[in-house]
Amino acid sequence: MIIAALAGVLAGVLCVILISRLQKNSLLREAQAEATALLEEARATAESLKEEAELQGEEVREEIWSRHEAELADLETRVKNLDEKVRARRSQVDREYNTDRREVDQSQQGLEASEALVREREGKVRKIKETTQKLGLEFRERLKSVAELDIPSLKAGLVEKALTDANIEAQRKATSFEEEIKLNSEQIAKKLLCTALSRFPRAAPTERGIGVVEIPNPDVKKRMLGENESNIRELERLTGVGLTITEKDTFQLASYDPVAREITTRTLEKLLHEKAPTVETVQRLHEKTSGEVSRRIDNDGNKIAAELGARDLNPEIKKRLGQLRYRYSFAQNQHFHVAEVGWLCGILASELGGTDRTMAKRAGLLHDVGKSMDHAIEGGHAVIGADFISKLGESAEVVHAVKAHHYEEQPSSDLCYLVIAADAVSGARPGARRSTVSVYNQKIEVLSGIAEGFPGVLRTFIFNAGREVRVTVDARKVNDSKALVLCRQIADKIEEECQYPGQIKVVVVRETSASATAR
Repeated sequence: MIIAALAGVLAGVLCVILISRLQKNSLLREAQAEATALLEEARATAESLKEEAELQGEEVREEIWSRHEAELADLETRVKNLDEKVRARRSQVDREYNTDRREVDQSQQGLEASEALVREREGKVRKIKETTQKLGLEFRERLKSVAELDIPSLKAGLVEKALTDANIEAQRKATSFEEEIKLNSEQIAKKLLCTALSRFPRAAPTERGIGVVEIPNPDVKKRMLGENESNIRELERLTGVGLTITEKDTFQLASYDPVAREITTRTLEKLLHEKAPTVETVQRLHEKTSGEVSRRIDNDGNKIAAELGARDLNPEIKKRLGQLRYRYSFAQNQHFHVAEVGWLCGILASELGGTDRTMAKRAGLLHDVGKSMDHAIEGGHAVIGADFISKLGESAEVVHAVKAHHYEEQPSSDLCYLVIAADAVSGARPGARRSTVSVYNQKIEVLSGIAEGFPGVLRTFIFNAGREVRVTVDARKVNDSKALVLCRQIADKIEEECQYPGQIKVVVVRETSASATAR
């Protein structure tokens, strides 16, 4: 019963609690619905108030803008101007800052470079001080050892060493200066010579010498010789030229007089065509031929003088120039040679300037006039020619140039060197001269003998047809400084003892070799 009563009580309590909760939930839902309604109403009111406020604000803003529009526009313009000024000032400040910064950076770099240079120089100074101290110690040690030597022998050794050092240094500087001068002068000289040769108006002569008179058959030979060779003997008497007949039946002429040789050759050629020549025939032919040659000499002399613009030359000088037509040097006709030299002198004078072109042509034309007389007068042709034209009234400048063109007299004017250069060009041009084998071998022997005559020379080689002398020396006897001196001595001796066109190069070769065998 009690349990049933308790169960009933408990059920009643539970029912009360359940009813209470249900009532609370109902109230809560009602409250939530009311709150939601209030919230929606508040939102609607707020939206209405917001719209009303916005409308009022817009009206106020329009009223204020209409009232202060001008002031605001002016204020806005002032703000923009201030903003631009601020920006310009800021840009200027930035540029000044960057410039100052770069200057500071450069100054900093310069300062760092100066500091590095100072440190480097301080290091060099320290090294120099150390080297100086070391040399001082070595010098003191040497003084200690030298103090015990003989003073005269010490002085002699010092003098010898000083002279040797000075000689080596002088030779080195002289060689350097000589090479530099040669380099520059050769370039200019080559350019001038090329220009002069390109302007040279005369054709190169092909005439090579006096022809040989051949006897065609024994009958002609017998007829020419005459009874007891009287015709030939008479011709020898008239011309002064020795005549002999070679095994090949040709006449061999022996005479230093080129004009006499020409007259004799022409007379023999005419004598070949005579059917019954006698002594009187020989005399007649000789007289006729002498007149022909004389007239041709006069004509050639006048022609070459006119060609070179020297019509006022003394007739005797013109005659000598015409006689050069029969004078040859290394198979080069001297009549055409002097004309070449005259033209080249004039062209070089016009290219270089400073020398009268007419005088240069005259000196070149007359430089070898002595060769027309050197068979009859003793001495060099330059001196003979200079004395000859001096007596006939030529100017002192031309006389000196003629006399000095082979250094019989020391050249002292530009005109002299123009004649020397033009003479060398005319004689050294391709095809101008030729030599026989015997003459060439003689030249080689002379050059080899000159070079081998100096002490220390082992072998001599001749190159470029005698234009280069190469000498090998004993390295134990000839040092570097002596090799330089030896080269100059050989060249000087060749200049003194030899005659040659152009120039000869001298090369001294010194070699030191060492060998060893590893076993």
